[in-house]
Amino acid sequence: MVWAIIKRWRYPILAVFALLFLIGVIDPLATLILRSSRERKREQRQTAPRWRWFTNRDCGYIVEFPSKPFENPVTLSNRQNVISYRQFASALGSNHVFMVATLVPTFTNAFTDEQTKSFLSKAATGIVTPDDRLLVERDIAMGTNIGKEVEILRTDGNFVKMRFYQVGHDLQQLVASSPDSDRRETNIMRFFDSFMLIE
Repeated sequence: MVWAIIKRWRYPILAVFALLFLIGVIDPLATLILRSSRERKREQRQTAPRWRWFTNRDCGYIVEFPSKPFENPVTLSNRQNVISYRQFASALGSNHVFMVATLVPTFTNAFTDEQTKSFLSKAATGIVTPDDRLLVERDIAMGTNIGKEVEILRTDGNFVKMRFYQVGHDLQQLVASSPDSDRRETNIMRFFDSFMLIE
């Protein structure tokens, strides 16, 4: 008698079990997927650039940062030859950093192009640690201002691109850092290409 009832109602019973399975397994899975999708969208909003021009008349430049810049306080250990050193930085997410630093030294004597190139080479290679891998080192210029560009792969897997310019007696330094997998992204080149000196 019981088997006859089960046999007669087996499809509705199987449908109820299937529905309970879907509610018990698929619903939490759908919730997890929805939560993951929301987190991904929030991360994308945090890492999506919102480009803005930044004018620093005191330090003599204009640049476009991918997010709101902030002044990064830095104390130099060697103060006897430095009048001021100021850094302004911007970040995208937790692992993309864009920075412009201006160093104003105390010396006022003029340098030859060769002396300037030697100084920039020392500044550029001085930031490369023995564990880093120097990928690129090249001479550059911005108008009549001599410069140096370096690309480094850090041991922690971060890619760092830097440009140094000797502007009068001052040193302008641009830095962009990102995971090595993002080294070709357009944000880095847009940042560097936007940098202009104020006459």
